[in-house]
Amino acid sequence: MQTPDSKKKKKTSYAALLLLAALILFIVGGYPLAKQLALDTFGVKTTGRVIALTGSKNKAPIVQFTTADGREVEFKSGLATNLVSFAKGEKVEIQYLTAAPAIAEVTLLGRLDYFSSIGATCLGIFFLMGGLVALRSKPLVLDFGRKKP
Repeated sequence: MQTPDSKKKKKTSYAALLLLAALILFIVGGYPLAKQLALDTFGVKTTGRVIALTGSKNKAPIVQFTTADGREVEFKSGLATNLVSFAKGEKVEIQYLTAAPAIAEVTLLGRLDYFSSIGATCLGIFFLMGGLVALRSKPLVLDFGRKKP
């Protein structure tokens, strides 16, 4: 027979696991989503040139471009895919932030990643809510049959 103290420890460990999973999913999905939203909202569009490809199966391009004020910037795309292939020397459309030109992304790759980033973020919210409910001291009751006065 489980004691109330052991039940509470078990419940707390489940809550901690759910909150850890939520944190990981927020990092995995939230950062790329926030970055792409910032680029789509405040980013400047320009053309860059692929100077190299990294990775064995999924290739991530390393792109070089010139900012509006004439600085040469080089960045490695954070998104690697085998669905879209790039060739060395190919021109690609990119977006970058004028305040921090190193924050840039190939426009096509950023748009392809929207759905997976949104999915990971929503799953993180689901785990966060589960962890917070598990930490409650009293049970959560949803009464959909009760009518409004």
